[in-house]
Amino acid sequence: MNETVDEEKIRYISLVRREGGEPILGIPYREMKVDPDLVASFVLAVVIYEEQQLRNFTKEGYIVLIEEGKHIIGILIIDKVESEEPYRESLKLIINAFEERYETKLNNWKGDIRPFREFALFILSVFPYNRVNLDLVPSIVAKSEATPDYKQEIPWSVETTYEKIELILGFINGKRTVREIIEASGLPEEEVVAIFSMLDRYKWIIFSRPLTDNTVLIKVMDPPKSYFVAYGDQLNQILDLFDGTRTLKEVCDLLPTGVEVVRTIAKTLITLNVLAHKSDMEEAAED
Repeated sequence: MNETVDEEKIRYISLVRREGGEPILGIPYREMKVDPDLVASFVLAVVIYEEQQLRNFTKEGYIVLIEEGKHIIGILIIDKVESEEPYRESLKLIINAFEERYETKLNNWKGDIRPFREFALFILSVFPYNRVNLDLVPSIVAKSEATPDYKQEIPWSVETTYEKIELILGFINGKRTVREIIEASGLPEEEVVAIFSMLDRYKWIIFSRPLTDNTVLIKVMDPPKSYFVAYGDQLNQILDLFDGTRTLKEVCDLLPTGVEVVRTIAKTLITLNVLAHKSDMEEAAED
């Protein structure tokens, strides 16, 4: 939403009910040296119970920003930044949107916080876990021996958010870029970016550059044993040819298999982290 916000600086965001101090929604972004819930408790003690005006303070090197609405107090924990204002303005936007959407429920509080979980999509539209490159191609990964921790449960996949996630998953075919999926889905760009940041965070997808004739792939790990059963010796032959020196076209020219078959196998192996773009590996080594 705000181009001057660096999502990598965000650690934690929490929305708390002003009257009573109940936590309504909290989203951890990155690990912290302190318990963010303890920080939130301190804020509540000062703002709600001692009725002091507190807009920010520093704790263990983190900046804690506080904004108050009519019903809600928002707490945003970030790393040190040159300017707090873009983050504060975005926090205000979140509080205002939350109170507008749930005004009736907040005025008639019943203690059930479950209906508020789908608001996480709005928060992640403002502060995504990470901002994906729109020109990359997402592919859905499957749990396997090679990737046992993939497809973790997404805590925000509820109600309309679940429906939107399913819609986006339906467009992912290993060929379309994120940009093309945004255009095809009909959803706002910031929502689709938020959904992709969820899918990436909980390891449902892997991003890769589009495969072209000039793409150079390299083997980074062995595939699951089940794939040798499915593809036989052909798989070994393909893996041997993708040695980081040949382009995709050169590999296809050396194989009797059709080009689309090789492309399909290559894309599958990329989603399993068996193959990787050589340029990506070189960039990672430089970092």
